[in-house]
Amino acid sequence: MKNSLIVLALLSATLSFGQGQFQKESAGSLTHVSGQVMQLAKAIPADKYSYTPQKGVRSVAEVCAHIISANYFFASKLGGQIPSDVKMETLEKDLVAKDAIEKELKRSYDLMLGAIKNTKDSALPAKVEFPFPGEYTGMSAILISLNHSNEHLGQLIAYARMNGITPPWSN
Repeated sequence: MKNSLIVLALLSATLSFGQGQFQKESAGSLTHVSGQVMQLAKAIPADKYSYTPQKGVRSVAEVCAHIISANYFFASKLGGQIPSDVKMETLEKDLVAKDAIEKELKRSYDLMLGAIKNTKDSALPAKVEFPFPGEYTGMSAILISLNHSNEHLGQLIAYARMNGITPPWSN
């Protein structure tokens, strides 16, 4: 009986240790990349926000607005509430000013991080509907959001370097 209680206690401790681990690690990764995106957005001068390497490619402002829009979208798939003053239909066109973009980047990342942290383990395998083909889950929404931010961080790094701006963390 005593051995059974010890095994049960160890099993219980092991199972509870894993609860929320994916969310904690994902939130940690997103905190890191969001910090770099926001540092870079701050380091790029306002007059470079309209920079685009060629016609038909997003400008710095448009990349940032796209990141913001995606953060709100992914957070909403995890139960986050998009702020009532955000107009998702026009957000990427409305956000052009550096100060507004910096503020909205922080707010969108805060919402995304909160949504990740508040996602229960039981919700990770739940189906989530995306506007593109395939089957997705809550876990997919988190993983895609991480990939998305990293992808566009790389794009912003390239834009910055094309304009002679060194990312603040690489000095």
